[in-house]
Amino acid sequence: MRIPPFGVERWFVQYEFKVSHNIAESCIQPFTIRELCELCGSDPAEFLDTRVGYADGLGGIELREAIAALYPDTGPDNVLVTTGAIEANFLVAQALLRPGDRAVVEFPAYQQLYSVPASTGAEVRLWELHEDRGYRPDFDWLESLAPKGEKLRLLTVNHPHNPSGAGLDADGMSRLVAMTEARGAYLHSDEVYRGLTLDQGTVPTPSAREFSDRAIVVGSMSKAWGLSGARIGWIAGPADVVRRCGEIRDYVSICPSACGERLALMALRNGGPVMDRNRRLARRNFALLRGFLERNSDILACPLPAEGVVAFPSYAVAASPGRLLASRALCGRLADQHGVLLVPGECFEREYHFRIGFGYETRILEEGLESLERFLRCLLSGQ
Repeated sequence: MRIPPFGVERWFVQYEFKVSHNIAESCIQPFTIRELCELCGSDPAEFLDTRVGYADGLGGIELREAIAALYPDTGPDNVLVTTGAIEANFLVAQALLRPGDRAVVEFPAYQQLYSVPASTGAEVRLWELHEDRGYRPDFDWLESLAPKGEKLRLLTVNHPHNPSGAGLDADGMSRLVAMTEARGAYLHSDEVYRGLTLDQGTVPTPSAREFSDRAIVVGSMSKAWGLSGARIGWIAGPADVVRRCGEIRDYVSICPSACGERLALMALRNGGPVMDRNRRLARRNFALLRGFLERNSDILACPLPAEGVVAFPSYAVAASPGRLLASRALCGRLADQHGVLLVPGECFEREYHFRIGFGYETRILEEGLESLERFLRCLLSGQ
């Protein structure tokens, strides 16, 4: 297995805990244990009696039942609890792909979604999502990448989309399911931002499981639920695929975190107030981001996200006459000189862009955007 360095994660290793204003994170602001317990009506002291040992290798039955309840026609045997969505996506690719298989993956994307399939020896075709279409799928292009009659093993999609925040409506998801099944392939849908809508009237992106019990979906307590440190994710899909993923996971992490499982179950059982808190924060911060983008529309272009807490602006700031400043140089200078962290577009193989995260503390976002705006204006004036 040969796999390249993970661009986004290497960038975070370099800067994440060295800056004063991290506006690069892709999650909603994490709860403290005390905050989550107060919201859910639990006593934090109860966690003192949690035994810090191995958990059920499949995930505890109560947690699997709570996750299964998020999807139609899904029971606990259709669910594997994983160490975050990152392990879930890894296991799906390892379970389903072999050398010579063909996979189609939406792009740009979280690098894992195409680098891990490629590491299996499968042929990976990138289904590009374009900025001028708001990063919405072009189904004609998918037809050309995976024409009927050609072998296709796996189609991987990610909506709400990272890095752009683009959603997908029911018609789009239904078409994805139908096209995948017509080719005898599996649909692998990374849905970690689902439900974190940014406008009151926005309909959340539907789950692929709403259209087919053969769809394989990945979820997580990290992005939309505010429990990134719990390290709890999951796979929901056909029982045979889930079983094979569990067999492979024996070689990776053995089982989920016992403490993380307890936090995840509390949050899922109190999903209404938990997600209400998270949507309020996301929408308040989204208003700040939208104002920032409007004020700087002469140098920034960005399809507005619909769901999640990331956006992917392109910029027009020159390093010298006729030459734009590369994204790694731009983001590196911003972090080193001003303590503000973004993710360079280079990490998504899209130059002259950056990913911004707006799910964390409002004050940090507000101050970070002010510093970013001054920095961009200084660059524009040649200072």
